[in-house]
Amino acid sequence: MSRNKHKSNNKQISKSLDKEFEEKGEAVPEDVAEIINKLPKEDRKVITRVLSVKQTYSGPLPDGENIRIYNEVIPNGGDRLMSTVEKQLDHRIDMENKGLSRSFNQSSTGQWMGFAIAIVFGIIAWDLAKSGFTVAASILGTVDLVALVAVFITGRSSK
Repeated sequence: MSRNKHKSNNKQISKSLDKEFEEKGEAVPEDVAEIINKLPKEDRKVITRVLSVKQTYSGPLPDGENIRIYNEVIPNGGDRLMSTVEKQLDHRIDMENKGLSRSFNQSSTGQWMGFAIAIVFGIIAWDLAKSGFTVAASILGTVDLVALVAVFITGRSSK
């Protein structure tokens, strides 16, 4: 009979634990409820309080409750924390913008330099052909054109 009484007591405790955890949007695992039910009543109350206070969060910022705690411990702690996060965010955005700008400028400068070199070699090939050095002009013009096309093709495929 005492065993049946113990089972009904476990069910009551389990129900009260479930109720407390459901209010917080959490579920008590069955094995944890069984262990807690084996404890004396006072110990169960303590464990229940500890379990119901446990919180977890994930992200770049603490939750609102912890920000309030920062305000209590450090004068304007929450504001200072948010200010630091905002400064870090502004810095990160600025660095990304600088990186993109530099990458674009480097690419653009490289294209203009390649174009200028191709024009110079094209003029030299034309001058050689005009002077009667047609074989040298053909080779220089062909190498110039192939190199220019190869640079643009490999430049695009590597990105």
